[in-house]
Amino acid sequence: MRSPTGAVPTGDGRPEGACDLATLHPGIEIDPALASLIRHMRAIDDYRQVFDRLQGSWDTLTLLGQLSGNATEMSGTRSAFENLTARLIGHLAKETRDKVMTDLRIKAQNAIDVLVRNLFERTADIGFLAADTDICEMLEAKPSPDARATIEARFRDYVAKYSVYSDIVLVDREGAIRARLATHDAQTARHAIIDEALTSSGAYVEHYGVLDFVSEEQALVYAWRVEDAAKRPLGVLVLVFKLADEMAGIFRKLLPEHDWTVLACVSPEGDVIAGSCPIQLPAGLKLSPAALQGRDPVIRLGGRQYLAMACRTSGYQGYMGPGWIGLGLIPLDAAFDQGEGELSKGIGEDLLAAVTSQAGLFSAELRDVSRQAATIQGDLNRSVWNGSIRQAGSTAANAAFSKILLWEISSAGRKTQAVCDASIGDLHRTVVAAIMEKCRSRAAFAIDVMDRNLYERANDCRWWALNASFARVLAAPSPERRRLCGEILATINALYTVYSNLILFDAQGVVVAVSQPSQAYLVGTTLEAEWVARTLSLRSGQHYGVSAFEPSPLYDDAATLVYTAAVQAPSGGKALGGIAIVFDSTPQFAAILADSLPASEDGAPLPGAFAVLVGSDERVIASSDPRFPIGSQTPLPVDAANLDRDGDLACIRSFDGKHMAVGAALSKGYREYKTSDGHRADVVALCAVPLGDVAAGAAVRPAAGGAGRGTLAAHKPGDGVEAFEVATFHIGRHWLGVKARDVIEAVDIVGLKPSARKAGDGLLAGYKLHQGQPVPVLRLARLLGIPDASSDEQQIVIVRAAGRTLGLIVDALGLIPEIAASDLQPLRDLTAKADVPALGVVAARDARGEPAGMLMLLDVDRLGARLSGENGEGFIRAAE
Repeated sequence: MRSPTGAVPTGDGRPEGACDLATLHPGIEIDPALASLIRHMRAIDDYRQVFDRLQGSWDTLTLLGQLSGNATEMSGTRSAFENLTARLIGHLAKETRDKVMTDLRIKAQNAIDVLVRNLFERTADIGFLAADTDICEMLEAKPSPDARATIEARFRDYVAKYSVYSDIVLVDREGAIRARLATHDAQTARHAIIDEALTSSGAYVEHYGVLDFVSEEQALVYAWRVEDAAKRPLGVLVLVFKLADEMAGIFRKLLPEHDWTVLACVSPEGDVIAGSCPIQLPAGLKLSPAALQGRDPVIRLGGRQYLAMACRTSGYQGYMGPGWIGLGLIPLDAAFDQGEGELSKGIGEDLLAAVTSQAGLFSAELRDVSRQAATIQGDLNRSVWNGSIRQAGSTAANAAFSKILLWEISSAGRKTQAVCDASIGDLHRTVVAAIMEKCRSRAAFAIDVMDRNLYERANDCRWWALNASFARVLAAPSPERRRLCGEILATINALYTVYSNLILFDAQGVVVAVSQPSQAYLVGTTLEAEWVARTLSLRSGQHYGVSAFEPSPLYDDAATLVYTAAVQAPSGGKALGGIAIVFDSTPQFAAILADSLPASEDGAPLPGAFAVLVGSDERVIASSDPRFPIGSQTPLPVDAANLDRDGDLACIRSFDGKHMAVGAALSKGYREYKTSDGHRADVVALCAVPLGDVAAGAAVRPAAGGAGRGTLAAHKPGDGVEAFEVATFHIGRHWLGVKARDVIEAVDIVGLKPSARKAGDGLLAGYKLHQGQPVPVLRLARLLGIPDASSDEQQIVIVRAAGRTLGLIVDALGLIPEIAASDLQPLRDLTAKADVPALGVVAARDARGEPAGMLMLLDVDRLGARLSGENGEGFIRAAE
């Protein structure tokens, strides 16, 4: 019986009274961790009800079989199907649950990893800004309103480029606030972070909490000391990060409009730092730490049950952030109703057939369920077929009833297998759709990280161009000032490791200073790139330039991006020169793609998965696969118009002889970058996972029941009409048969022993031990010139032929109809060939009277006569 839907979950998410195995209905038991979820999985519950009805049919047929006394034994088959459906329901539930949990994991992991990458940039910002020449000089001078106004204007200029900060506070050694961006009543800063920044040996101080001089609410700040030329502390600079604003943007990108998922950033102690829903997960809410430990996927929150997934960051370049955790929740009553939508529509039968055998995509247990269903049905068909053979020609009163019962049993088996096949197909679609969604999500992650990365590059060059030391050396060059500028650039480059070099050049394009000592030879040379003139024409500190992604002599002739900004004269007018920052694109883009590869639950990339970044010219910018080097044509072109409209997509494509799950996402920018700054560079991220080989041609699967089933099975010759029963079977697409009286039984092909001697063209397959005697077995397909169908359901039909016993390999068993002798058209009336061992053919018609196939009736005596030698020499002579 069903699990009671009103059961109250315990603390671990199980219904009260649940034991190690929960019963779904009589005979079907399943892990209670899944049983408590199945009632929320409507599609699986539908299948469970279908299996319930089929089980009822089996019960009735078993009883009728026992009453008739002539039906085949069904207890083993019934039990086998019962056990199979239990396993199948378990796999369906597990894969359905795992798909939802994987989706939660991807979103929660993306949320925390994107945040940590953002905060990594902040740790570099505070180091550079604290070393700014103007800020240092202000703290060394006496306080004055004019100096404060100048620095605060500088802060506004900075935040105009870096909109991730809500406030910048400059504090002197005594704790007096000398300048700040936001309006606040505090005149001093006495928080412990000031003393820590003044005395710490680290590179920055990161703090989350309430700071009296910032806000009464929790705030994330980065602080570092400002030093004079002798490295003596002058004060502390504090950057206040827009955490709530940033998290809202992250959540918005990860959660589609109608998604039930709720995301949050949570401390290890269970305090919600920021949540995507202010009602379900408001900032400040206290969660049980057990909810973050993953012992049970079901948690209770506010009187509602949720599936939960907590993910710790994988870090970035050794930086692990504040130690926070990404949390994903989805209400249990909505978790399994979202479906795959459009994704499942592109998953056809040919694709499912190709991916089913992929060990990396489907577990061995799941593949075994499919094989076991076919085996059980094959055994049942053979049992029913043999039972019908035993009834052939019988005059017993209940013979007709027994034959009808046998075919009803076979029909019940076919229906059970059909439901198994349909549910397994749905399960495969679920797995494939999950992989497609994973590819789409990872492509979106890759392009978002790239946009955020390049946002920082566009801002860096503009901010560094404001450094007063650069303007001074360009206005009045001197060896000492050049040396100082080189030291400043080197300091910056040490903080911002994403650059291969930083270059300061004058109004003639002549290099004045560089950050890398190994490239000091550039000093004094003239830059010839086209972006030099564009940079010098910039008239505002809010504008920047960027090169095309192309090979550059500044990057060892490899392709990269160079971001530039003009160094303006203090009084305005023509630019004094510019600063160029050479992005270390090869390792940076490679790291983004490596982190974006679709992965398994243990974090390992899925077999054969790859990711690429592609420019608007469809040339590769970066690739995780050496088959697609930078500059080569994209391996998977996508429709840019669809991407521009939707932002991302998931689809199935054929590539390199394989079906591929492909996810693609188009660069949409981040904050001001590429959204309102006038810069546009369309880049597409692609993530792909091979699903299986593209088959050259679909294998022929013999139809159970065969052609003409409707007419020949239903039509019974009238009384007094000479008739005989035919035991039919299939070889490839051909429908064949022999008279039922000549058949002993059908047996499994397992145990076939090869012949000691080769016979002709392989007509003799070997010997099968039957009732203690070896029986020669023929490859009937080769004898008749029929192509092998390579069926997984092959059987051996044992017949009496020319006074001896003979085995025939067939692909599948068919019906056993009764045929009027007058319906048999002798073969001699159709062909002049005398070597075909057949008596004739019977035409079948469908319900509308249209031709529906042809049954060929074989002559077993002629088959036996052909087998004249002990090891099949007669067949060899006939073949020759």
